[in-house]
Amino acid sequence: MIANKNSISAVTVILCYILLSFSMISAGETKPDDIIGVWVIEENGKPVEKIEIYKCGDRYCGKIVWIKQSDTTGNPLVDNKNKKKELRSRPLLGLEVLKDYRFDGKDTWRGGELYAHRKGKTVSPKLTLIDKRHLKIQIKFLFVKKSFVWKRVSS
Repeated sequence: MIANKNSISAVTVILCYILLSFSMISAGETKPDDIIGVWVIEENGKPVEKIEIYKCGDRYCGKIVWIKQSDTTGNPLVDNKNKKKELRSRPLLGLEVLKDYRFDGKDTWRGGELYAHRKGKTVSPKLTLIDKRHLKIQIKFLFVKKSFVWKRVSS
């Protein structure tokens, strides 16, 4: 069977459509700065903290920009679980809790530290962007994995 001009044109249109589809898929890939923004941490479905992630040099860091006030005295909440006694009186609001994260080229940031002030411990979880609105924090300790999901605050 000899192909006519109409069938060649149809094949050309289909190939162009396929190529365009692939370019649109790659346009949706995660970029390093996609992690930048304010993320809310919830407990039992209620917000307890907001972390702002920002660029610090060629890496990514984050600080507490809002925290639910549970101190009935009205005093600023402090880092009272810190293992270093001299740091226990520092305010939590404004505290840098994420440090030195690097983008891995896919959808994950690694190599940094997260200070978990509720436990007074520093851990090194990987941060994975599930989608534009959800960030998974995955901590591994020996054979145990624990994950949390932070939600992006709408602007």
